[in-house]
Amino acid sequence: MSKQYRDIYASVFLLLVSIVMFIASYYIQQMTVTAIGADFAPKLVAGGIFVLSLILLATSVRKAKQPAEAVEGPEEEEEAGEQGPVKPLSVAVTALLLIGYIALMPVFGFLIMTAVYLFFQMYVLAEKAQRKVTLFIIISVVSSGTIYYCFKSIFYLRLPSGILG
Repeated sequence: MSKQYRDIYASVFLLLVSIVMFIASYYIQQMTVTAIGADFAPKLVAGGIFVLSLILLATSVRKAKQPAEAVEGPEEEEEAGEQGPVKPLSVAVTALLLIGYIALMPVFGFLIMTAVYLFFQMYVLAEKAQRKVTLFIIISVVSSGTIYYCFKSIFYLRLPSGILG
């Protein structure tokens, strides 16, 4: 497969996946009589994948139409600036963080565990020179609080409360 066309193939594949996912969400059984049911999140995710895939497709087609010399130059610069291969240690730590997040969620609750997980995940994935602990703490706390508020107050969905009761 040509490097030039792999984003086009990926975007078309993701467009098809999002369409199938959206259609499949209509077969999710409604257990409540609320305005937002169990099919809301899958439809939202499918719509997001669809929109982002369309953007990827448009930029990929535009890039593929450029002359070959114009395409090769910037790609070489991008490849030179890319980070090296994924480090096996970061993959293992990410897997352990996910397992710990899932295992400790019933005990500590969504709010605490999400903030802790996000902080450690950002710390693991950031380069040593880019690690800003204060920023990571702020992002983790604000993100988990916002998500918790949205699910509790807007969607009226229960999340594990853990030690917070």
